[in-house]
Amino acid sequence: MKRAIAVALLTAGLAGCAGMSSKIARLEVGTPRDEVIDHLGPPDSDRNMVGFEVMSWIDRRPGRFSFSHKDYTVVLKDAKVVQFGPGLVRRDGKTSLQIETGDP
Repeated sequence: MKRAIAVALLTAGLAGCAGMSSKIARLEVGTPRDEVIDHLGPPDSDRNMVGFEVMSWIDRRPGRFSFSHKDYTVVLKDAKVVQFGPGLVRRDGKTSLQIETGDP
């Protein structure tokens, strides 16, 4: 019985880890802004950069203490997704943006 409970808790914990990453992986280029918010929830940050709208979410677990988190970014042009993924956005020239993961 104890083993079944431990397995259930471990499974639930691992399923929670994939929350935002699995949601953002289901986005597609061209998805309308309203659908992005319906799918991912309200962004933690929403700003405009060189003609693009940049929305960011921080993947954190409510009620849990953690030393790490992961940022996810969606870049929109004319209210449609043009880029999305883990990482933060940076300017890549005068009129373009790039999402950087921060991985070496």
